[in-house]
Amino acid sequence: MNVEQFKNDLKRVLSLVAASQRFLEQGKVVELTALESKIADLCAEAKNLAVEDRSQIVPHLAALQNDLAELENSMRAEHGNLQRQLKGLSNNTQALNAYAQAARTR
Repeated sequence: MNVEQFKNDLKRVLSLVAASQRFLEQGKVVELTALESKIADLCAEAKNLAVEDRSQIVPHLAALQNDLAELENSMRAEHGNLQRQLKGLSNNTQALNAYAQAARTR
């Protein structure tokens, strides 16, 4: 494994992160299994690089870390939105059940 091959692999991972971010913004389901696997492979590749080559990839790994942090923040925000929506649905369901119960007792 050389540095150029590592950078190419990293570009593919960054592309997956960007696609995941777009899917999330579009309200689509984001499947992270492939991304997780590619990141694990990338980390293994980084460990196998020659020590003198590792310093060349640090800025690229920092970019990956930043992109992943942005994706995480977006996912947390979306999770919060979904929780609020579900809570609202739960409250609506409780209200409908109460109204239905009241209507039956009349």
